[in-house]
Amino acid sequence: MISSDFRSRLKIAFIQATYEFFWCGYVLFILLLACFVRIRREGEKPSRPCVLAVTHVSGYGFDPLFVTWASRHFRGFALYSLDRPGRLVRFLSHSFWRFGVTQDPQRKRVVNPRTIEAAVRYLKGGGSLQVFPEGDRFWERRLYPGAAVLARRAQVPLIPVGLENAPAYEPGAESLPVLQGILRALRKTIQKRQIVVHFADPIWPNPALPEDEDVDCMMRELERVFHEFYQKFYGLPGPVWLSPKEA
Repeated sequence: MISSDFRSRLKIAFIQATYEFFWCGYVLFILLLACFVRIRREGEKPSRPCVLAVTHVSGYGFDPLFVTWASRHFRGFALYSLDRPGRLVRFLSHSFWRFGVTQDPQRKRVVNPRTIEAAVRYLKGGGSLQVFPEGDRFWERRLYPGAAVLARRAQVPLIPVGLENAPAYEPGAESLPVLQGILRALRKTIQKRQIVVHFADPIWPNPALPEDEDVDCMMRELERVFHEFYQKFYGLPGPVWLSPKEA
C-alpha cells in the first residue's frame, strides 16, 4: 500500500518536473527570438551571484527574455507578480521565473516575506535574479526597494539594466488576453529588429550601514542610473525613488 507521504512526495516531484518542462520551452523560445531579433549587450557581462535591476518599459512581458539572452544567465530567474489573472498565466509565470510576490493586502504579509527569504537563499547559493523595481504598475514611474533589499540581505551586487529600443508601453496593454498580448509583444519586438541591453556598474551593499540606510543609498544610486537610461533611450524622465519617510 502506498503511503500518503510517498504520494505527497510523488506529487511534488511531478509538479517540479512539469515546471522544468515548461521552463525548457521558455529557454527554447528565447533562442528562437534571438534568431529574429538581434539582442546586443553593452557593458560588462554580469557575474553570478547578482540582482539585475531592470527597467520595465514595455509591459508586454518580453523584458526578462532580452536580459536572459544578453546576460547568458539562462538558469537565472525573476521576481514576478502573483496577481495576474488566470491559473495558466500564474502557472507559466512560476515555471519561468519561480519567485512570486503579491500586492493583495490579505496575502502579502505571508507570501512576500517567504518569497524574499527563498530568493535570498537562492542568491547566496550563487543565483542570478531579475527584479523590476518599477513593480507591476510600472507606468506610475515609481521605484520600490525590493531589488536593493535582496542585494543587501544576500550581500551580492545590484546591477542596473537598461533596455534600449525595447517596445514601449501603451495604455491598456496589460488588460489584453494572454495569447493576444504575446502575439502583440512578438510583433512589436520583431519590428524593432534590434534590442540593446545595457549593464551599468554594480552597486554594492555596505554591511557597515544599517539595512534601511544601506537600501536607501542603493536606491538613490539606482534612481540616478535609471534616469540616465530613460533620458538617453526614451527622452523621458525616469522613475522616482521615495524612501518610506518621503512616501
